[in-house]
Amino acid sequence: MKGFLRIFIGAIIILVLLLIGMKAIWLFKEKKVISVYILDKTVTKYDRHAHKSFTWLLNYNRIVLPNKKQYSYKTDYFGFFPININDEVFDFKSIRISEVDDYASNSDVLFYADCYGVHSFEWYKGKSKPIRSQKVFGGLNQNDYLLLKRMLDNGKLAIAEYNMFSTPTNALVRIKTEELLGINWSGWTGKYFETFNVSSENGAPVWMKNLYESQHLGVWPDKGSGIILINNDGLIELLELGNHINSPIPIIQSNSESIERFNVSQSVPFEEWFEFISPGNNLIHSNFSLDVTPKGKEVLQKIGLTEEFPAVIEGLNLNYFYFCGDFSENPANMWTAKLAGGKWLNHFISRFSNTNKANFYQNYYTPLIEKLLSEHYEKLNNSQE
Repeated sequence: MKGFLRIFIGAIIILVLLLIGMKAIWLFKEKKVISVYILDKTVTKYDRHAHKSFTWLLNYNRIVLPNKKQYSYKTDYFGFFPININDEVFDFKSIRISEVDDYASNSDVLFYADCYGVHSFEWYKGKSKPIRSQKVFGGLNQNDYLLLKRMLDNGKLAIAEYNMFSTPTNALVRIKTEELLGINWSGWTGKYFETFNVSSENGAPVWMKNLYESQHLGVWPDKGSGIILINNDGLIELLELGNHINSPIPIIQSNSESIERFNVSQSVPFEEWFEFISPGNNLIHSNFSLDVTPKGKEVLQKIGLTEEFPAVIEGLNLNYFYFCGDFSENPANMWTAKLAGGKWLNHFISRFSNTNKANFYQNYYTPLIEKLLSEHYEKLNNSQE
């Protein structure tokens, strides 16, 4: 027993010394000043999951604010701020039209993480819960569009992702943003569900079942699984495993040039929400691929979609990247961000809860974001010289 205790204590001491060493090496890494404007309007929980993993990468790579302080995922962003979820107290931080030019001039990188917002059914849980769900805060607005345009006009780097175009973004702002970026949003989004059973913790929500049965006059496949497709106008379609698709999880596949440039994996599963975007004349680095059956292909063709569609778009003449999926929804243990080798530790911890998400974050999202930021940092240094 004493021998086991000595081994246990020795292992703890070694682990502590190892962590202290990893922390010390991280502290000696060079700080890189990059002013990043982060926008996240969809914050219904304290963990700020829509931009937390992005901030993790800023911390891990020692990218700091102009005042040399580390970015905080809790405070260093614009959007919705939950103050007390139980008491339904919140605040929000939005850019004013008079501030657009100053932020466009003083910011180096713009990152629009999630513009969907917060709605009453998601926020109000107590007695004040309304009968109908209404927007509390959200949607890409005119000032957000103007900042994006000014940043691109100034040659800054803009990164945006899924949920920038859907309701509650109004049609005029959406159309202007599409024209600016040279892309076209189809209105269709989709997501993999491991079960369609609405009673399951990981199942589809009840409103999808009700919507499907009202439109298709058919029985909802409670025992099925697969991909649910939703249109911004309220249409719904299913790609059921074994009937419409052979594999339920979409795959992101990258071309050889992008693999070499970003060091991303050639093929990774993706479990979060995605959307169907027409890229125009812009560059496509990666595509979503759905393994559909002939029946599944018919479903897609009926609504004007294909089984292969863009995942990452780079502006041909503008310095922007658009991610056609909820890429930043990743497992990020913030304490590991401030350790040398923390990305491997975070991956090891995260893969126990969701291996596919952990692999996507480690093998695709992380190298992609790191490369985009390092390229822009080098560009900033060259311009200063």
